[in-house]
Amino acid sequence: MKSKSLYGIIAFSLCAFSVTSSYARIKLITLPVREHVEIQLENEHTTIIEEERIVPLRKGNNDIDFSWHNTSIRPETIVFRVLEDDSLLRTNVLSVSYPPNESALTWKVSASENGSARVRITYAIERLDKEYHYIARADQDESKMDLMQYIRVNNQSGESFHDARMNTGSGKPMILPMGLDETQEFLNQSYSAVAIDKTYTVNATELGYRNRAQDKLNVFMHYQLHNDKAHNLGKKSLAPGKFRIYQQDKKGTAVFVGEDWGKYTAKEDETSLFIGQARDIVVKRIIERKKRQRINGNLYDIDAVVKYEIENFKNTSVKLIIEESIPHLRNEVFSSGNSYKEGNIEWEIGDDTSFTNKPLKKQTTSQKIAYQVTLPARSGANKRVKLEKKLNINFKNEW
Repeated sequence: MKSKSLYGIIAFSLCAFSVTSSYARIKLITLPVREHVEIQLENEHTTIIEEERIVPLRKGNNDIDFSWHNTSIRPETIVFRVLEDDSLLRTNVLSVSYPPNESALTWKVSASENGSARVRITYAIERLDKEYHYIARADQDESKMDLMQYIRVNNQSGESFHDARMNTGSGKPMILPMGLDETQEFLNQSYSAVAIDKTYTVNATELGYRNRAQDKLNVFMHYQLHNDKAHNLGKKSLAPGKFRIYQQDKKGTAVFVGEDWGKYTAKEDETSLFIGQARDIVVKRIIERKKRQRINGNLYDIDAVVKYEIENFKNTSVKLIIEESIPHLRNEVFSSGNSYKEGNIEWEIGDDTSFTNKPLKKQTTSQKIAYQVTLPARSGANKRVKLEKKLNINFKNEW
């Protein structure tokens, strides 16, 4: 395909007589090719191009004309600068004008004498962007993984950039040609032996039921990635992107587990990757008690107990996170039919709660409470290990 490269042109003002703008545009000559070009992809929403060219100038005023037909340059972002060097040539940008009905502009530049100057033109361009994706390979016991971060750069801008220096903001700059309608992909970062935590989570409101008639909840499995040095990460933030997740089996073969979208994860933060539903962990959720006590007139307190019957069929111990939506539970136990829609709920943890540890800080809010339970592995002839936990919530001043 023929390149639609943006071009610039320069006209030299004649000192002997006045030159009209239309005459100047007839006498235009092609600017020299780029000496250097950088594609700045650090910003998630804006791509910046910086290009440098060696421009011949004559003593006096020079008209430098810059055009961007059939490209997605944002004209309001174009900046022109002459880079000074040790030569005797001195320059000054006097003005900028925009020819009507054209994708072009003209800079008037004065020069102290005949010579060549290096100029830098900077602008924002659309439809030239990047996206991240990851390949994660967990080991057999799911305690560590190798993580590779790839960058895919897609150029639909209408412009080609040969031998461009590309800065992504997350690795070393690299030289990468970007042709028209071309996509380039490369490995940006790799991390070995990243320590991970595998968790199991239930939440009746957000994750639902596997079997509603039997009160059995869906049990979602996740890999928890901690972006810090203790887990062999923490060098940089992790950009958002799709994760394709594999696990090594007993034969050493990488088996595809699933894929999930990873959020932006700053240093010292963590993210959760969904890897499927568990069938060897069973959790039944039952409303064991809902008792209403009149306080005054139509004002009541409601005492609610949720019982979780848990079974672990695995040969290993696991971490189970139990989350409970406070508004959802309030609607389940409030018999008046006046469903909670918005606003604050007054509630507190009751004495009949059997979780021995404190609620998880990161998952617990005014609208949700979460606990973590360690389920021991089954052993010997036991097909499963059974546990029972209770959550007691007292709702205050309900109408």
